Amino acid sequence: MKNFRSVPSAVAIAVILMITILSCGKNDQSKEIEKEQPAKEEPQPIPEMDITSLGTLSVSAENKFGQSSQEGSLKLVDNDPATKFLTFSYSDSFYMQMEFPEAKLIASYSFISGDDADERDPENWNISGSADGKEWIVLNNQYYEFFPERKQTRRYYFKNPKPFKYYRLNVKSIRGGELFQLSEWRLFQMPADQQRDSPVSTIETITAGTNTLTFVNKTQNLSPAVKSGLINVFKVNYQKMADAYNPNTTKKVVFVIDPAFEGVAAAFGGAVIRYDPDWFFNNPKDLDVATHELMHVVQAYPYVADAGWVTEGIADYVRFKFGLDNAGAQWSLPDFSSNQSYTDAYRVTARFLQWLETHGQDGIVVKLDKSMRNGTYTTATFWTANTGKTVDQLWTDYTANPAL
Repeated sequence: MKNFRSVPSAVAIAVILMITILSCGKNDQSKEIEKEQPAKEEPQPIPEMDITSLGTLSVSAENKFGQSSQEGSLKLVDNDPATKFLTFSYSDSFYMQMEFPEAKLIASYSFISGDDADERDPENWNISGSADGKEWIVLNNQYYEFFPERKQTRRYYFKNPKPFKYYRLNVKSIRGGELFQLSEWRLFQMPADQQRDSPVSTIETITAGTNTLTFVNKTQNLSPAVKSGLINVFKVNYQKMADAYNPNTTKKVVFVIDPAFEGVAAAFGGAVIRYDPDWFFNNPKDLDVATHELMHVVQAYPYVADAGWVTEGIADYVRFKFGLDNAGAQWSLPDFSSNQSYTDAYRVTARFLQWLETHGQDGIVVKLDKSMRNGTYTTATFWTANTGKTVDQLWTDYTANPAL
């Protein structure tokens, strides 16, 4: 009996060993197979990077001496701000285009302005993307941009949801003339989580009778009250000033609220007025800054030597006469002081002009404005011809009895 029981135990042991061996073999094989499977690689995020050199540039209107000439289009992407591209055949259909070997996620670009003649600078443009070079999607618009310095770098950011193989920058207008120039155009790939819209650039059109105001806002910090106040100054005052001084003034005016503009306000290119939003943040009641600048649009003077004081004096005189809320802005003509001169311009000259109007020279500002506009004004001849006295004699009369 003892020997009989030991046989199945031995068989059982053998069976268990075989199962164990087969089981271990199977597990080892599974592990071997698992080792042979390649590890899955996680997609690497793209870094922010200037990838201009990876693309191929083309332009719709080349320099007349060719792409590789001293001012040919290749100078746009040579990464040298000392060189520039210049075309003599600019039109509002002009574009610069970059083609990449494969789709790229571009969401930023930069310009460097040319070295001379700022009227050749780009002013209004958009950038578009395309998968095939035929169908285009507008990605970013910029309105009434301004390069106050030569060889100045400006960078722009926008949100781009997908990569494109082609990017085209359509230059819709330049500041003036028929020649377009630019030193550099650089394109940057941007990961989605770093994309943003900067500078902000919104545009709207306001109609007032036969006049049109284009309001461009490049900041998110302009209060609604300041915006509506500036628009109201245009609606109320612009036609009044045109009727009084220059009925042939332009019917189209542009206001640009631009954080890149340093100062209070200034008129450029005839009818484009730039405002510093920081000024209105600190001086929200000073809306008749627009009255002063709108008068510069109405003036439309050619260059007149040694007469800048006349230009600014008339503009502040008109603000004094037409301003909607000078008191709220705590703006007024200054009291007379013996250290003043009629050439001080702005409010000092404006007060002198107001004194002349109320002391026997009624209508002198209209005559002065007209002589400036037709380019006949000279300090030596205008005052004697229109008042019988030199401007120095008139100033002496004023200083003797400056009360308004």
